[in-house]
Amino acid sequence: MQVQSKSLFGIKGENFDIRLEYNENYIIVHLPTVEKMTRQVYEEMKVLLEDWSKFFKTVGYEGLHAVTEPDSKAQKLATMLGFKFLGPYEDMSILIYKE
Repeated sequence: MQVQSKSLFGIKGENFDIRLEYNENYIIVHLPTVEKMTRQVYEEMKVLLEDWSKFFKTVGYEGLHAVTEPDSKAQKLATMLGFKFLGPYEDMSILIYKE
C-alpha cells in the first residue's frame, strides 16, 4: 500500500514561501518561491529551519528532507543551511536536516 502525501502551505518569509509535503514516513521542504536571496533571507530561513526541525523531531520525524536537482542552486542553498546529502533518487538528490 502506497502512503499518500499531503501538502501544508502558509510558511512565508519576507522574500520566500515554503511548502511542506508530508505523510507518516517523512516530511519534505519545498521552496517554490524565492523572490530575492540575501543574507537576511538566508538568516531568516536558518531560524525557521531550526525552529521547525525541533517541532518535527518532537512529533516523531527523523529529520526534514529536501529534494533538489543535483548541483543546483537549491542544493547549494540546502547544504549552506545544514542539510546533508543522503543519496540520489531518480534524477534528483535527497538531503536531510537533523539537529
